[in-house]
This record gives sequence, C-alpha cells and structure tokens, in this order.
Amino acid sequence: MYTLNIMIVSDTHSFAQIVAREIDHASMQKSVHMKQISAGKKLVNSGLDVGALSSAIQQSANLKKLHKISHSLQNAISFSRSQTSALVSINNVYERMAELAVKSLDITKSDRDRLNFDREFQELRQQTLQIDLEKFNGKDLFRNTLYSVVITGGTNWEDARALAREETVRDGEYEHYLATITSLDEQQEIDRQLGNSATANRLWLGGSDGAFEGEWRWVEGPEGKEEGGDGTNYLGRLFWDLDENVPGEQGETGVDGAYLNWDVNEPNNSPPPKFPDENALHTKVDLGDPSKNGKWNDYSEDSDNYVQGYLRESDPKDIKVGNDSNGGSLEIKAINFMRFLPSTSIDLKSIENSKDALSRLSTAIDDVLDKIATTGSNLSRLDQEISAIENTFDKNELALSRLEDSDFARAATQLAKAEIKIHATAAVFAQANELFNKRNYVEELL
Repeated sequence: MYTLNIMIVSDTHSFAQIVAREIDHASMQKSVHMKQISAGKKLVNSGLDVGALSSAIQQSANLKKLHKISHSLQNAISFSRSQTSALVSINNVYERMAELAVKSLDITKSDRDRLNFDREFQELRQQTLQIDLEKFNGKDLFRNTLYSVVITGGTNWEDARALAREETVRDGEYEHYLATITSLDEQQEIDRQLGNSATANRLWLGGSDGAFEGEWRWVEGPEGKEEGGDGTNYLGRLFWDLDENVPGEQGETGVDGAYLNWDVNEPNNSPPPKFPDENALHTKVDLGDPSKNGKWNDYSEDSDNYVQGYLRESDPKDIKVGNDSNGGSLEIKAINFMRFLPSTSIDLKSIENSKDALSRLSTAIDDVLDKIATTGSNLSRLDQEISAIENTFDKNELALSRLEDSDFARAATQLAKAEIKIHATAAVFAQANELFNKRNYVEELL
C-alpha cells in the first residue's frame, strides 16, 4: 500500500510538471504575440529567428548608410547650385564689362568718357573678385590654384619633385608640384599671393631640358602630362628651344608664344665645377641687382646646396562628396573661373586698351560658360546618384519591412491559439488534480 501511494504521488508530480511547462510555454508565446501586435514588429527578441534578426540589423545599417550618403549628395547639389548662380552673376558682369569696352571703342567718345566707362569697368571687376571669395557652409565656392614657398635648406631638383608629390599623397584637397609659370598673369598671381617671398630665395621650378638638350619643357603639373609626358619623365610642354630662341633676349616669347622670364644670357648650360650639365630650372636671387630676383636660370639638377627650396603650385582636386550608389568613390569637378586680378593690367583708358580688354573678356566669358556647363554636369550626375540611392533605399526598406513588420492576422491567430492552449491546459490540470484527490480518498478508505 505504501509503495502504491509513492507511485501515485510520483506520477502526479511528473504530470504536474509537464502541465506547468506547457502553461509556461503557452504564456511565453502569448507574451511574444502580444508584443508583436503592440510593436508592429515580429522580431521582438533575438531568440525568435536569429537569421532574420541578423539580416534585419544589416538592412537597418545599410539604410542608415544610404541616408548619410543621400544627405551628403543633397549638400553637394546645393553647393553646385550656388556655384551655378554665382557663375551666372559673373557672366552678367563680364557681359556688361564687354558692353563698356565696345562703347570705349567708339571714336566719337572722348577720353573723359572712357575714364567714366573705365571707372564702372573697374568696379565691376572688383565685384567679380568678391564673388570669387564667396563660401557655402564655410567651404569656398571656387577653388583656385595656390602658390607657396617651401624652404628645404638645400635640396636637389629631383628630391624637391619627390617632396611635392609626397605632399599630394597626404593632402586630400590639393595636388602639389613644382610650379610651372606659363603666363604673365600667372606670374602676377604668384607675386600677388606671395609678395617678396617669391623672389627672396632661389627656388626650383618644374622646368627641365633633361629629355633633349636645349629643349626646355614644363615637366610638372598638367603641363608635364602634355606632349608625351606622364608627369615623371622629362617630357612635357615645350616652351623654349635653343634652335628657335635666343637666350635671355628682352621681350622674347618662347615656342608658340610661350611666356618666358629668363635672366640675361640664360639658359647658358654653364655648369659649376663638379656638376654635370644644367638641366633644371630655378629662380635667381641677385644681391647686386634686385631687379633680377625671380628671373629664371638653368642649373645642375644634382646641386643640393645652392637652391634653397622650391616654388610649390597647388591645384584643387575634384571634390569628394561621399560614395556613390554602387559603393565606389564619387567626385565632382572643382570649379574656378578666369579672373582679372588687381595686378592684371586691363582698362578702357584708350582705344587700344579697350580692344585688348574686349578680346580678353570674350575669352573670360567663354571660360565662364564652360564652367556653367561643368556645374550642370555635376548637378546631372548628382541627381542620377540621388535617384539611384533612393531606388536602393526603397528596396532595402521593403526588405527590412518584410523581415521586421508583424503580420497582424497571423500574430492575432497565434495569440488566440496560445490563449486557448493556456485555458485548455489549465482545465486539464484542474481535472487531473480533482482525480488525484479522489484517488487519495479511495486509498485512505482502503
């Protein structure tokens, strides 16, 4: 009898544990489905579907990334639109300046009239220089070439080239190289930016006749990549040829009218002792005659104790605005425009000057129109990327919705099933408990 009682009690405890577990499981399912309905999400905890949860997290991260890229591209669009607006203003100013130049060509106009025309002309020129300095969210709308003097304390020409290239690698905004001075306007811009520091030291420039003796070429920067050059060899744009040009002749221009600034009797290929031919270009410093400071001289490219540093030219790189829709890099063209700087001689004070001004304004207007076309191209590309990103965003959002969003009908059905299971299990447990009590009563009577 005692053994039978133990068996009955043991079976009852085992049954009770099973029923309790079923009730707990059903209660947990009920809680999950209630949370799904309440939150509208089916992945309310990590234990439901680990694979789906992992995919949902990844999709959510992708959406955040796409949102950031889209925001960056929208800023770039606003930046490019501001550039376009400014360039349109510049074009209007240049057209008005051209009108004044045409009026100054009228032989019936007096010198006083031309002075009045020139007064407005110079005021308009100043307006363009102000527009050139405008910014968008602290960033320059127009990025122009910069010049700087780099003092090395003595570096040969090849090492100076290498130093400039190393600076380019470290700088995300500008490409640096030994300066190539290709026009009087550029020389005046260097003087404007650097003042006396540009002529106070002997500085390497990006010119050489290392490819062919007597054929001087610009071998750095954009010019160094012309005429078979690749920016590393001694080929590039030819600007002086011994067979065609006279060393250091006053007022001489180089090959195809190239700008020259040689000192008298230079280049002379007269190497100092212990050095080979003079194949590299640098600016002079003459303590006895300061008027020669900044003039060009040829010197041995191997010398590292005579030339004190280099004149660095820095061109703006294309602007990076973030990744494109395919995950690659996206850049838009850096924009600048032809300007008439304070150091530039341009006026309407005579008929000849007015002719020159009109010709240069025609070139400047063409340049501005080209730059407006460039900003239009930038905008077109940005719009395409925005459209592609929005399409990708929609697809990712739909995929995330499929993973996360709760199926209300299914969740409600599952909730009802869980509630029925809880009630049914509780009823079974109550009946079992009643049967157990009756069994114990019978055993006691026996």
